[in-house]
Amino acid sequence: MPTLPRFTELNPRVFEWLWVAQRTTVCRASRTAGLTLVELLLTVAVLAILAAVLIPQISSDIPERLDAAAQVVASDLDYARSLAVANNSKYRITFETDHNRYCLRHSGTVPALNTLPRSPFRQNDDSANQQTTSLSELPMPRPTVRLAAVVRMQSGGQAVTDIEFNSLGATTASQESVIWLACGAGSHRRYISVHVNAVTGLVETGPLCAALPTAIVTIATQNLATSAAVSEGN
Repeated sequence: MPTLPRFTELNPRVFEWLWVAQRTTVCRASRTAGLTLVELLLTVAVLAILAAVLIPQISSDIPERLDAAAQVVASDLDYARSLAVANNSKYRITFETDHNRYCLRHSGTVPALNTLPRSPFRQNDDSANQQTTSLSELPMPRPTVRLAAVVRMQSGGQAVTDIEFNSLGATTASQESVIWLACGAGSHRRYISVHVNAVTGLVETGPLCAALPTAIVTIATQNLATSAAVSEGN
């Protein structure tokens, strides 16, 4: 407040005027702050409503989510293959369709290789000898991409739980292995496949599909139902 001139005697009304002026200034400032806060809260509320309306529309882009998840699976398979070749040993990826995840481990005969190299993708509760990837925890909106089936292309399709690579980069199976991923529900559900060549061990992703091959339908249906039940239980 500006310094007031000094007077030997001030009129009491001057003090009254100063008090009123000061009180009015404080009240105006309080009202201004209150209105600003209300406006801010209203803005946040409007943004929340818009987000609730727009996010489901954005997250309905199922093909892109399936493709992204397939790339993650393909990269992890490539990583397991590269470890097998580099260390002249065997590495295995075990799939748990009911928990929508898979785990990388050393499966060779050299105990020193059981400890996996450090990786930023390892989960906090993973031990030193495993690296787990959960599709349910990928940074993607719902619905979650799920492991529908892991099959070996033998007699049209045989359900398996793992894919293992040897020191030459090939798989230890003699037939191609295929991982099927699913996303969505009902008529909106789509699928994508990840193929592992048995001879070379090389990985490639397939096209987006609206339906599974006939030989895979029963396997995938059972796996997806079990996975959904486990997810609801958690």
